[in-house]
Amino acid sequence: MGAKLPSVLVDVNSFFKDESFAGRCNTATLPKVVTKTMDQTLAGVAGDIERDLGRLEKLECDVTISDYSERITGLLGARDSREEVFTLRGAVDVGGIIKTVIVRMQGFWKSAEFNEWAPEKEATMKFAIAVELFHFEVDGKELIYIDKLNNEFRVNGVDRNKEIRAALAQ
Repeated sequence: MGAKLPSVLVDVNSFFKDESFAGRCNTATLPKVVTKTMDQTLAGVAGDIERDLGRLEKLECDVTISDYSERITGLLGARDSREEVFTLRGAVDVGGIIKTVIVRMQGFWKSAEFNEWAPEKEATMKFAIAVELFHFEVDGKELIYIDKLNNEFRVNGVDRNKEIRAALAQ
């Protein structure tokens, strides 16, 4: 089988509720999804083994807004910022076919950083979101779904925490 062209994120748009931030939200770094493990040292085994705990490390998203938006700045440190759904939509070229990628996140808007000030530069602010709900889908198919508060973690439709919730009567 020969080489193939890599997928390319052709363009993106972001939304806060129904308001498009096209041209103002130009970069976002999606959360790194890491399962929580613990090291175990076992007798008769050649080394430590990492054991899955059915939990996740912290999820954090960075978003840069090229605007001093009162609406977005108002989310900073607000307890109800967790209710705000931040949606990213992308057009991904996969072998010449455009696919739709949708990412939805909710969480606590915990910090803001004013980026470099210089003449003729964009007026940007970088926000960090402590993500509690993360939904990643491609062409309508859910690839990753995380709802930390409800102990839900699905990958390709497989519920990784179903048995844990059942054991806890959740």
